[in-house]
Amino acid sequence: MKRLLAKNTPIFVLFSTAILLFHSCKQAETESQTELVTVQAQLLTLHPTTAVIEQSFPASLQGKDNIQLRPQISGYIDKIFVDEGAFVQKGQNLFLINASVFNEQKNTALAALSMAKSQLATAQLELDKYKALSENKVVADFQYQKAQTSYENARAAVQQQKALLASAEVNLGFALVKAPISGYIGRIHHRVGALVGPTDIIALTTLSQVSEIYAYFSLPENEILKINNMRIGTTLLDKLKTFQDINLVLADGTPYTHLGKIDMMDGQFDPNTGSVTLRASFSNPASLLRTGNTGRIVLKTTESSVYKIPLLATYEVQDKLFVGLIDGNQKMELYALKDYIKSANFYIVKSGFKPGDRIVANELANIPENALIMPKEANKNTVDHVE
Repeated sequence: MKRLLAKNTPIFVLFSTAILLFHSCKQAETESQTELVTVQAQLLTLHPTTAVIEQSFPASLQGKDNIQLRPQISGYIDKIFVDEGAFVQKGQNLFLINASVFNEQKNTALAALSMAKSQLATAQLELDKYKALSENKVVADFQYQKAQTSYENARAAVQQQKALLASAEVNLGFALVKAPISGYIGRIHHRVGALVGPTDIIALTTLSQVSEIYAYFSLPENEILKINNMRIGTTLLDKLKTFQDINLVLADGTPYTHLGKIDMMDGQFDPNTGSVTLRASFSNPASLLRTGNTGRIVLKTTESSVYKIPLLATYEVQDKLFVGLIDGNQKMELYALKDYIKSANFYIVKSGFKPGDRIVANELANIPENALIMPKEANKNTVDHVE
């Protein structure tokens, strides 16, 4: 230092030397601060495998037939033959609506029909009389033609009264509301004595046939496009039908005992959600499922040459999913997953890794990036089903 500070040393040399000394000190300080951290962690070695990808979607359930029963005539309810929740057979009596008005209409129609038949008989006698007289040239043909017209009018009057009687009988038949199908009765919204009519907003009840259950669920547009590109079939519905053994998970998380199949796709996408509604059908012999139940549809797809990453081995930051990838120097770097699908307790990754890559098995959030990783024995409960 005394040499550097010799009396005849130029000023700029002294200044440059001071800068070099300052940078050297700062570099030594930075290296000290960035000294690599060594962490023990469980590691997973990745190998390509075949995986069954499970995707679940919320579903609402409806019976195969779900009919709102409404009265076809106006009147007061005289009798209710069933209770809410009861199973009824097709043709079974459900409600009786007071039909006194329609009884009177029928009686009036019967009387009018009887009178019309009597007039027809009279017209027939007149026609026969004038026919004979006309043939014997006793009266002019005009009288015979007039009698024939009267007969035709009387016959038409009979037909008209028969139609009115039939209409009255139909209305009278509507007084007894019967089950159009076999199924379960829903809530009964009107009781005995209530005035009901065809224009009522609220139906008498709902009748559901649940021997077969429809599960309605929606798929986003990007999933539909993937299915269209990856599956075999002439039409998009044909490709959707290639999903076999569709599972239904009930509201309590248990799988439904019967498997289903996709049999319907809505004709258009919902512009508000960008998704389309599909329908899967399930047999329901025990009538466990009813209209209004909810659940989740599980679609399964088999993918080959993919990597299975446990959820515990990932760390999410700002909508990106990272794993701790170990390089050749045992350093860990955060690597963002791409082209992945969540399935059960795994992320199924199609690209971005090569066989033999190692990642941190768990507690990734507690390990700083670029840390030196010292492998420790893996917990078999965590990783034995990964590789």
